[in-house]
Amino acid sequence: MKFITKRNSFRIILIIIVFALAGGYISTTDWLKPKLQHKTLVIAHRAGSGLWPQNSRTAVLNSIATMKARKSNDRYQGIEIDLVLTKDNYAVLSHDPWVHTTLCQTSSGEPLNEKILIKDLALRELQSGFVCGGVPDPDFPAVMPIAETIATLDEVLEALKVTPDMVLFLDVKIDGELTASSEEYAKALAESLDKSELPNKLYIEGPDVDALATFRSMIRTPFVPSLSYPPFSKEENPVMTVVKSRWLTKFRLKSPLEKAKAAKAEAIVSHTAVITWNAAKQVVDAGIEVILFTPNTKEDLERYCHWPADILITDFPDLGHCP
Repeated sequence: MKFITKRNSFRIILIIIVFALAGGYISTTDWLKPKLQHKTLVIAHRAGSGLWPQNSRTAVLNSIATMKARKSNDRYQGIEIDLVLTKDNYAVLSHDPWVHTTLCQTSSGEPLNEKILIKDLALRELQSGFVCGGVPDPDFPAVMPIAETIATLDEVLEALKVTPDMVLFLDVKIDGELTASSEEYAKALAESLDKSELPNKLYIEGPDVDALATFRSMIRTPFVPSLSYPPFSKEENPVMTVVKSRWLTKFRLKSPLEKAKAAKAEAIVSHTAVITWNAAKQVVDAGIEVILFTPNTKEDLERYCHWPADILITDFPDLGHCP
């Protein structure tokens, strides 16, 4: 979802512990809360980046096929994908605002030596000039590389027609001068969604108040406006963003509930290293959904299934489901 990977997860935890000690104590109360009786959905992060190349056509199609084949009580319930807008206003699947420098190559197989912004490329240029997923992913070395062109949102919407009960979560990457504006995104998303007549439950995540307001005003397809907590930017260090936000949330100097209310968000989206049990409970009690990423072990998934959370986004959706 955001810029947190397995490689720096231990570093995040260590820094959080150090900051907590600096504040005078480490509270263990969040780990001892009573279990809640509720149903939490599990959906595939970047369409299942622990199983297939992240945000790829292969990942989307395999996720859909897997969900369709399994029994309803033994499967994950949706996919999350990241979107960036091209120069000619096509939403494409990409976590970064540029063509990924390590996971993508030129169409002739050459490595990328510079960051090429997707907003500066037309869809035809993007798909004819680059392939992604054909090199090993250092964060998920067990994933088999599969080289293919970058997929579009329109392709995802067409593929989802066979699974109308599957949740679709769109993480819209709005990042200052690196990407298109929220208005340009909203217009493109509205056109694609209107054309597809999507029956699936839809979540659209934006980074701030203005983005969500723009989405609400321009997108007619029903969706759950979801706010990033905190917003991440490629111009900031993601580890420090997590640590700072955890510190502010832990000591109630920043409230995800107040952020959600200010943005008129119907869901708050946060990393498990940021939000606390108490903060999540406040959000849920206010009638706002809590969406957490990325519990990537069986133990973490089981633990967060009993948190005040409505959706868990994991790179390994084959870990199971919440009871």
